[in-house]
Amino acid sequence: MKLAVFIWSAFAMILVTPAIRTQITPVQKVLQALQEMKSKAEAAMDEEQKIFHEYTEWVDDRTTDLGFEIKTGESTIEELTAFIEKSDNKVAELATAIGKLEDDIARLEGEKADATAVRDKEHAEYVKVSTDYAESVDALERAIQIMTAQAYDRPQAEMMLQQMAKTTPGMTRVL
Repeated sequence: MKLAVFIWSAFAMILVTPAIRTQITPVQKVLQALQEMKSKAEAAMDEEQKIFHEYTEWVDDRTTDLGFEIKTGESTIEELTAFIEKSDNKVAELATAIGKLEDDIARLEGEKADATAVRDKEHAEYVKVSTDYAESVDALERAIQIMTAQAYDRPQAEMMLQQMAKTTPGMTRVL
């Protein structure tokens, strides 16, 4: 501030001094240089204030934007956390369901094996009975052929067949 007063007073003296002197003195040159420096400094200060004002506006805008981004990010984190928890619960439910289905599969495979064993046993029994019946029918057909070839009455043969019917299963149905 003192410098500014000094400069203004020196400048005023220069203006007041008579115009007789047409030559510029070294003091006047210094004062003129100081005046130019002052105007340059004021212009630089104005420019600096303008830049600082733009910077503070940018900082405020960026701070606001970052605040919104943080809030958006936090809400996204909450949504994703909820989604993860929901997915974890779904995975647990599906794991339980899979376990039940695996138990059902094991049970059904056991039942299938038991049913297959029963069918195999029944099939073996059927083959045995079927073979027995086929042999019986074949024997009867041969006996019928022999008896028709010998077309005379044999009470002993009839008795023998009746006796065989008692001991051989399936002959009673044929007689």
